[in-house]
Amino acid sequence: MKLIKLNAIDSTNEYIKKNKDVFCQNELCVLTFNQTDGNGQRGNKWFSEPQKNICISFFFRDLNIKLNDQFKLNMLVSLKIVNIFKKFKINNLKIKWPNDILADKKKISGILTEFYLKNNKVRDVIIGFGININQYDFGDLKNATSFFLQKKVHGDLNLISNAIIDDFSDFKNEILNYKKSELKCEYLKLLHGLNKLIKFKINGNVQTAEIVDIKETGELVLEIEGIKKEFRNQEIVYIN
Repeated sequence: MKLIKLNAIDSTNEYIKKNKDVFCQNELCVLTFNQTDGNGQRGNKWFSEPQKNICISFFFRDLNIKLNDQFKLNMLVSLKIVNIFKKFKINNLKIKWPNDILADKKKISGILTEFYLKNNKVRDVIIGFGININQYDFGDLKNATSFFLQKKVHGDLNLISNAIIDDFSDFKNEILNYKKSELKCEYLKLLHGLNKLIKFKINGNVQTAEIVDIKETGELVLEIEGIKKEFRNQEIVYIN
């Protein structure tokens, strides 16, 4: 896999979006330790101190997977990031639906996946994520953590980056060969809040609901006052 390592960039995802049509490679990785304007879901910004964190994006061309397999891809990415943290002895890891990784209930990584569709299939995909490594001051963000805060030692940015790239080197084969049911089983084991009461903002109102399942197409299944309801990621907001 070709690696493009940048001294600084506004966003690794945006860099790929601007240049993907001129890349000759079908697989590509863009890496920086200084991302100045990273994006997350819902238009949120990902603020990262220079030379303290990893910001990385992968581009895969011609995946040609079914439209209803988009969440299968998200599950695989989340599980891969969790496994990378496990290799470096980070404990108490959970996946917060739909795109965050938690350590001790605090965010240590955020994922942004962007799909390009053609003929009712996912043709190309950009998978971007940031990982908090050596940053320890997150200002007003009380729910953030990092490799350093979890382990009390500094992480080697190059060593961890190489481990990530190695783990994604066979991604195209994995997404084609894994069964959704297998990924879902592993995903549910790590799902933050499963079978617990959580507060959400739904249609502008705060409600308490129990997370009971995830649909294979990505909807979160909540039980509210004995009734199961399904929600997409733009329809609800976690309160806690």
